[in-house]
Amino acid sequence: MRCASIGILAAFLTLTSPDGAAPAPRSVAPAAPALSIGSPNQGRLDGGTRLAEAPYLRVVPYYSGSNARWGLPSLVGLLDRAARRVARRFPDAVLSVGDLSRQGGGELDRHHSHESGRDADVGFYFRSPTKKTLLPSRFVAVALDGGSRGVPGAVFDDARNWALVEALVDDSSTRVSQIFVASHIRARLLRYAEQTGVSRPLRERAAEVMMQPRRASHHDDHFHVRIACPRSQHGTCVEDAIVHTPRVRPPIARGRQRTGLDRRARISPPPLPSRPDGAVATETESLDAERSPRRVTAAQAGQSPRRVAETNIMETLGSVVDAPRPLANATGVDNVER
Repeated sequence: MRCASIGILAAFLTLTSPDGAAPAPRSVAPAAPALSIGSPNQGRLDGGTRLAEAPYLRVVPYYSGSNARWGLPSLVGLLDRAARRVARRFPDAVLSVGDLSRQGGGELDRHHSHESGRDADVGFYFRSPTKKTLLPSRFVAVALDGGSRGVPGAVFDDARNWALVEALVDDSSTRVSQIFVASHIRARLLRYAEQTGVSRPLRERAAEVMMQPRRASHHDDHFHVRIACPRSQHGTCVEDAIVHTPRVRPPIARGRQRTGLDRRARISPPPLPSRPDGAVATETESLDAERSPRRVTAAQAGQSPRRVAETNIMETLGSVVDAPRPLANATGVDNVER
């Protein structure tokens, strides 16, 4: 009995001693935040989140083989919340999603953007003439009258599609910067919102966000949703797409030929001034007026009057060539889409 007591006491002392203490749990470093680096059409994605399907959200079968399921956590969360919000109002509604970005971002087939984890293509909600929800196997274009192009009997569902737009622009966590969509669909949704009594501020916010791209497809078969850069990533994330404008060389001013000015640089001669006696001055008198001392600079001193006149004309041509051109539209993000 005494031996057993001694053994128990020894084991207790071993467990309570510093050398026999249980190892402390290892500290796990927090995961690095996901980063959207660069612009939507010239960037990459680090540490993105993969979009998961759910009863209220599906990947369109046409895009099921794509690996572009990744985005910033804020984008993936926005799509999930918007789909659930629509499904709460319409229990049979299922959001159809196409491409987001690749896991590491970068260039993506069939798209000019989707490179930095902030873009997603979302299909429209459709219904049949009996108001049954339709789930096409690919994106379906919408005609001006709301009918479909390719799926007989399919009708653009105004109520569900407006509910989606409202959920996107009214989200409390993520700010949507653009929803690219065809102009006739934009007008249709805004008209529906006004007719159903949606508040003016919400309609104005939707009108500000929805736009049709100028230089890409008309987006008559899907919404292209782009979220704004997270506030914490303004040092790495570039808000607007980079607009590449063709570089045009300015015209070259040519020197005056011995036989006269270059015929391609047509300069109308100035009107001849009148003399005090009322008669029109001759060309010789007019040329003398142009050669007045105030037009002669220090560098031109000692030159012939003819040479001075030629120099003045070249300076005039040079000032036209060197005039600053207007800057390209720096906010033209709506011309870079897919």
